[in-house]
Amino acid sequence: MIKFIVRLIGLIMLGGIIFLALSFWQGGKPFRWFGEKTEQAGEVIKEKSKEVGNEADKIKEKTEYVKSTTKKIKEGIRQTGDKIKNIAGSKDEK
Repeated sequence: MIKFIVRLIGLIMLGGIIFLALSFWQGGKPFRWFGEKTEQAGEVIKEKSKEVGNEADKIKEKTEYVKSTTKKIKEGIRQTGDKIKNIAGSKDEK
């Protein structure tokens, strides 16, 4: 646990040093570039998440359809089995 904390503090200090070095060397240009790129990535992620959401909705609809169809088939088989037992008689009845 101590190693983790020490490494975390080291990463924070390294990040601060890199921030200061970039600020002195190029000003805000790299940070603006990073902001623009993350904004573009965010738009792409937003579009793709909508597409994935639509596909997930389609899959859920198909799943509901399959569940309802399976339930109808089970009921039909159960009713048919009951009719056959009533007509033929069960093995327990003598």
